[in-house]
Order: sequence, then C-alpha cells, then structure tokens
Amino acid sequence: MTIINLMQAYELDKLLKLGLTDEEIVGTLHTGEVSVWQEKVPNYEFSETMALFKEGEQSFLDALHGNYRIKYVTLPGIQRLLHLRFSLEEDKDYQLLETGIQHLTCNEETIVKLQHMLSTNWSLAKQVDGTYSVFVK
Repeated sequence: MTIINLMQAYELDKLLKLGLTDEEIVGTLHTGEVSVWQEKVPNYEFSETMALFKEGEQSFLDALHGNYRIKYVTLPGIQRLLHLRFSLEEDKDYQLLETGIQHLTCNEETIVKLQHMLSTNWSLAKQVDGTYSVFVK
C-alpha cells in the first residue's frame, strides 16, 4: 500500500475522472506536460501527482487505483474525500459532528476503500443500526 498526502488523493481523484487510461496518464507524466489536465480541471496543478509519480511508477499506479493510505487527514479532508471520491453528501448520506461523522450510509465496497484510505488517527466502526461512524481515535 502506498502512503500519500491529502492533496495527492484529491489530485488522483480528479485525474481518474478525466477518463484516461493508465498508459495515457503515465505517458503524460513521463513528459511532464500536465497542462492539458490543468485546462480540464482548473485549480489543480497536478504537482503532487507528478511528485508521487517520481517516487516510483508502480507505487503511483497502486495509488491511482485506490491502494493507498493518507498520511494525515482532517475531518474537512474526510468530508471532501467522501464527496469527491464517493459522491456522498452531508445531511443526505451522513451527519457531520464537531469530532467526526455519524450515520454514514453507503455500500460495503465504499467502506472498505474508506477504511484503507484513512490515516491511522481515525476509527471507522459499524453501528447497531447498520450505518457507520468515523471518529478520531
């Protein structure tokens, strides 16, 4: 499992939504010409993606396909990941509290991916009612 930072997770998610193949992504990263991505996704420079790629192509591809853990993530970061990666919304799919998230409703596949992504300071637990909660340990 590859360890990445929160911005790398955001950039990878945006990159995945461009619908490019692995070969197209890797080819672009080899040339360093990410301006075409920047045009399609304003406000993202993809510099963190480039840094991750320079650490190693295989670990980059692992992270691109969701096999990563975030070094440190905050509650707003979790909220943003829930939205960007899984299209989950506050008050619709979960309830936001000051210290975490409760009543998270989603499928098991999403829970498994979220569990792998969370930094070690967070705990994800299934509740009696079948929903999930995410709180600081």
